[in-house]
Amino acid sequence: MSAWRSALAVGAVALLAGCASVPSTPDVPSDFAADGRLAARGEVAGRPVNESANFRWRRSGERIDVELGSPLGDTQARLAVTPGEATLTLADGRSASAPDADALLTQLTGLALPVSYLRWWLEGEPAPELALDELAADGATRRFAQAGWQVALFDATPYPKRLTLNREGFEVRIAVSSWQ
Repeated sequence: MSAWRSALAVGAVALLAGCASVPSTPDVPSDFAADGRLAARGEVAGRPVNESANFRWRRSGERIDVELGSPLGDTQARLAVTPGEATLTLADGRSASAPDADALLTQLTGLALPVSYLRWWLEGEPAPELALDELAADGATRRFAQAGWQVALFDATPYPKRLTLNREGFEVRIAVSSWQ
């Protein structure tokens, strides 16, 4: 598998990066961080996907930095997103840039995934600019649909400890081990 195809796993990074230019919600500080694991499985654009990674996600103001690592802990890729630019740097030093994380993911993998919305979902909220179909809310668990994705937030007080995203045979599972 080529390093850029590994970018499909890094597509998961882009999923975590979200849109850095969207303002934070009133209850969410402008500096925000999460560490955890993610897994992406299913089929996208006719290609099977079965990838997992550790992540470190940091948001400071309008900048988001994400590190993706192997299950053994070594950093495989770094993504930096600022208003107007997203840059992915692989462990071997190669890099690619685009105007935003959505465009970068599409450029590297040919996939169109909801990168801009995951920033909100990871922080436990629906994306404010999208129509919302509230499916269920039971204590610290919330399920809703946005942009064709079924989103489930578990143990979401105040922020989700687990998330699942499903759409057309593709699933992303995120487990947050710590919030800072």
